[in-house]
Amino acid sequence: MPRSNSAPDQQATWFAAFSEPTRLALIRALAAGEKTVTQLAAEVGAEIVNVSHHLKIMKDAELVTAQKDGRFMIYSLVGAAVAKGMLELSHTSGAKVSLPLE
Repeated sequence: MPRSNSAPDQQATWFAAFSEPTRLALIRALAAGEKTVTQLAAEVGAEIVNVSHHLKIMKDAELVTAQKDGRFMIYSLVGAAVAKGMLELSHTSGAKVSLPLE
């Protein structure tokens, strides 16, 4: 059965992108600004292949964007705002999540 593109399905996919410790670490790392896969792997202490896998899931969920810069992909958060030690992420559907940055 093909997957629906309805708002609830998009929101469920977006929320699922938060549901893994490595992805949460990547989100917190990206809160400081855009980074390459290599930079993210070093910062979160994970293998590059694992970081790439998680970033694909996050990109498919519209949590991050990727921009090619020469031979590197630069990743950044979508709909992110940082204030008072908190990261607030917003989905295009209006869903929001707040995460402590510490």
